Amino acid sequence: MTKQIENYIAENLTDRAQQTALEFTNYLRANELEIVKDQGYWKDKIYYLIKFRNECVCFIAIKDPDEPKNLWTVWSDDSKAYEASDVEEEIKNIAWNYVDHCGKCGSCGGGKHKVVFGKHFDSVCGCTFRVDNPTAFDLPFLKKMVELRKNEILNNVQNATIC
Repeated sequence: MTKQIENYIAENLTDRAQQTALEFTNYLRANELEIVKDQGYWKDKIYYLIKFRNECVCFIAIKDPDEPKNLWTVWSDDSKAYEASDVEEEIKNIAWNYVDHCGKCGSCGGGKHKVVFGKHFDSVCGCTFRVDNPTAFDLPFLKKMVELRKNEILNNVQNATIC
């Protein structure tokens, strides 16, 4: 049986990082998102796909050995929901700091131009946002990111991807 993400959080994170990660996973579960351990490409890592109605919402990695400085990371899925400019200014300002610029890893083909909450960015990775070592300060943004993607899925927007 696969361990629950909460077990990995308890084993690998401490103090504030653990508290923030648990608060975020509690939020995901309370909002009916499914937290699924990856059994594909990242099966040998602590990597979870976060789904709603079998569609990707975001991804979580815990203690990736390839990134030792990151205790845990949250990535968004690629979504048109993040183009909307009617998001609160505080959320926009946080989000713009976490736009995931292409690091030339090969997964996104060099990045692409995206509009993120009304602001234009070049060379953005396939995952629009990447938040390394999220803190309690980042939780409102992470929750809004999930809420927007979940609403997009509920509204049956085309271009939704399947994990």
